[in-house]
Amino acid sequence: MIEFLAFPFFQRALAAGFIVAVVCGALSFFVVLRRLAFVGSGVSHGAFGGVALAALVGAPPGLGALVAALAVALATAKASDDGELTEDTAVGVFTVAAMAIGVVAISFLETNVDLFGLMFGNILTVDPKDLLALGGASLLVLTLLVLYFRPLLLASVDEDGAFAAGVNVARMRLLVLVLLALTVVVALKVVGILLVSALLVLPGAVARSLASRWPGFLLGSIGASLVMVLGGLLLSVSLDIPSGAAIILTGTLLFLVGVVAGRLRRRK
Repeated sequence: MIEFLAFPFFQRALAAGFIVAVVCGALSFFVVLRRLAFVGSGVSHGAFGGVALAALVGAPPGLGALVAALAVALATAKASDDGELTEDTAVGVFTVAAMAIGVVAISFLETNVDLFGLMFGNILTVDPKDLLALGGASLLVLTLLVLYFRPLLLASVDEDGAFAAGVNVARMRLLVLVLLALTVVVALKVVGILLVSALLVLPGAVARSLASRWPGFLLGSIGASLVMVLGGLLLSVSLDIPSGAAIILTGTLLFLVGVVAGRLRRRK
């Protein structure tokens, strides 16, 4: 396995894995805290329509995914803010519409689309341009998380209390959804559309089962994400299996271990 470290493609994969793991681990903290697992899944699946439309018109797939993910996130925030629909219901409606648009777009394509790569990703094919774009988008997400961490945390724990403290709860809800959309696009190359939502849920779920206070919860989520992504990457290379699936299976194993460890800790 050590010999792979000499190859530039594997070095880029490790760098991409580290960046994505930190971003997804940090945001997973809020996804689990706010119970947005289904919303994250919806936004990621909605990006499929954008990728397909981009392929149809000859635009960059990442741009199409970003536009579609942001559209689903913004539409969900608007619908849920009106009070008539919950976030889960709203994102469910917009997700299936975006995916249907994607299917129609693919039917008009004259060239073959790498659906396997689109659905499951391949971190080993990250090129320097991908790495640069990934780093820039990740820096934006992390900067916004740092700048708005306190109001985001207050709104995630207790919306009524946050509102009483002067926090714009609706704006924080919108910010989380926009950050979800950005992170989905960041992680698409690594694990693909079908698995990116798991990367936004599993790290936080692992940390939640072990930590009782938010600092440990946040750091544990980032740590679990790093183990999940980098461990899955090494597993992928060792066993010659798809990298996206290896990453998610590693995260699932971590979650099961975390659940058992958490139960044992509470019994003491």
